[in-house]
Amino acid sequence: MNPPADGWDREEQEVLAPLQEELEAIRERHALSEHDKARLLRRIQQEARQSPARAGIFWTRPWLLAAASVVILAGGVYLLRGLRGPSVSELPAPAPERAVVTKEGRPSPVYLLALAKPDLKVSPAALTYRSAAAENPLLADLKPAFDSFRAGDYVTADREFATLGPRYPRSVEVFFYQGVARLFLGDAPGATNSLTTAGKLADSAFAWDIEWYRAVADERSGDVVAARARLGRLCQRADTRAPKACDAAKTLSAGK
Repeated sequence: MNPPADGWDREEQEVLAPLQEELEAIRERHALSEHDKARLLRRIQQEARQSPARAGIFWTRPWLLAAASVVILAGGVYLLRGLRGPSVSELPAPAPERAVVTKEGRPSPVYLLALAKPDLKVSPAALTYRSAAAENPLLADLKPAFDSFRAGDYVTADREFATLGPRYPRSVEVFFYQGVARLFLGDAPGATNSLTTAGKLADSAFAWDIEWYRAVADERSGDVVAARARLGRLCQRADTRAPKACDAAKTLSAGK
């Protein structure tokens, strides 16, 4: 590599010295592939970004980066190999990130059972409900809570369902959807309370769903054993969703 008109200064020599040494060695062996040349050029650029001193050199002397590129294209040099650790291709693949860092800087818990919003539905009992005045106000009264739940406003939904609970203590819909809303709010104990009440009122339209979300609440409460047992029972039921419960139970067994 030819020096510039004013010669190499000390900092430039420090940057280029490893390249010069490796270039001489590579000339005695063989040239690298185009893929390796491109990769090594990226490593030069990465070195410039990671080292403030060298970044300044490359930034104020862009021709120096070009000169280093010429070394790569001419012979293919393993830049700073052995001095900076293994090459990019030799590094182990990073593990997938499973936790989310909260705004407080703490990692959030990682759960294996996904929390998904269920479809809104009503039981036959809700459809045939009659008040003392022979009317059915339940469906109309459920609408504000359902609208909030559907919109993902779980704070309002929880509040609406809490208001409906004393008025409709036999409504599985009130306690089931309140329990799910509380799961989305991160209130696993509160969700368990609501879902337990819903389980006592459940008919065939809600029984499976309640047990599934009870398992989700169990895991989020730290009781993985209970969650796994609950999923195991769902796995044995004659239901088209049984395979889902079987897979979830296996996932908990493997991951916890």
